[in-house]
Amino acid sequence: MEEIRLCLTGGATGGHFFPLIFVAQKFKEEMVKRNWRYKIFYLGANPFDEDLMKNKGIEVFKIPAGKLRRYFDPLNFFDFLKFPLGFFISLFRLYILMPNVIFSKGGFGSLEVILAGWLLRIPIIIHESDTIPGRSNFWAGKFANLIGVNFEETKKFFNTNKTALIGQPLNPDFSKINPNFDDYRKFNLDSNEKIVLILGGSQGSQKINEAIIFSLNKLLKNCQVVHQLGKKMFQEYSQIAAGYILENVPMRKNFYHPIDFIDNNDLIKLMKMSHLIVARAGAGTIFEIAACGKPSILIPLKKEVGGEHQIKNAYYYADNGATIVIEEENLFPDLLATIIIKTLNDTQLLKEMRENALKFSKIEATEKIVREIIVILQK
Repeated sequence: MEEIRLCLTGGATGGHFFPLIFVAQKFKEEMVKRNWRYKIFYLGANPFDEDLMKNKGIEVFKIPAGKLRRYFDPLNFFDFLKFPLGFFISLFRLYILMPNVIFSKGGFGSLEVILAGWLLRIPIIIHESDTIPGRSNFWAGKFANLIGVNFEETKKFFNTNKTALIGQPLNPDFSKINPNFDDYRKFNLDSNEKIVLILGGSQGSQKINEAIIFSLNKLLKNCQVVHQLGKKMFQEYSQIAAGYILENVPMRKNFYHPIDFIDNNDLIKLMKMSHLIVARAGAGTIFEIAACGKPSILIPLKKEVGGEHQIKNAYYYADNGATIVIEEENLFPDLLATIIIKTLNDTQLLKEMRENALKFSKIEATEKIVREIIVILQK
């Protein structure tokens, strides 16, 4: 077979970026298995981690892309003007490279590529993570050949004849990545103590960081805390945490473990090691938590910041009995500490949440997407 070319787009944020990496990894495995020549490239806005893409053998082509904010900002006008430029650059690049399939995760910088691909009659597969589709994916769905979604209620936003419930693309090695004794030593964790993992999203969360840090006087008496602070916030908040611990619970200082950023393999291990996970309500995070079968507390982004996406995601997951939701308006250190400690000590609740999380999980999404790509190729 001639060289197969896969175009990826929509990786400007962490939630969109890593599913692209996972699909590319699985696609590469299938191409090698079939002894087919292949090329994978990314076309879109500045990717979340360009170096990682290049290390994975994915060539990167960037386009100017504007981000439409949900609030008034003069930059909205200038960013809007970037759209036609990004579209024509995408059209030129796709015409030159002519991929067999485009796979998009949505987000800013992806719709330009989708429209250009549609004009060139390139088959398009998109994936929507949230219960309510983002604006890019909502419009992209009208031009896509196939649409994958995470939640049943998302289907109503798209043409149901070409939409399938498949779940979130996860690391193809998810089931193989398991912690061992060396991992406990790597993260300085005591395997005999309960572990609570705090995740504020790929960039970290100021609100969650502050709520956790000022509840450490209670939390550290009951568990170990692994706290992902975010790269930009790490230095400031790790110092604040160190001072607060020394003042309030100095004897438990070794049970607090601040981390700036956690790569996906380590994240999966830490999730599997944890007894409880406190996190934002991005769809990728929810489905990783579910696949690990872990009890969780979700803190969705406020509507004013992220729209209703995370709020809807969180309550949909909570309706399945797998999590507890705390909205930001109610995120106070004392309340958060009380809920975490109460949940950790409720054996029956933890058992039910584990079982419900596993029932909700869908770990074959990556394989299903790649399978559909291959079906298109064989046609």
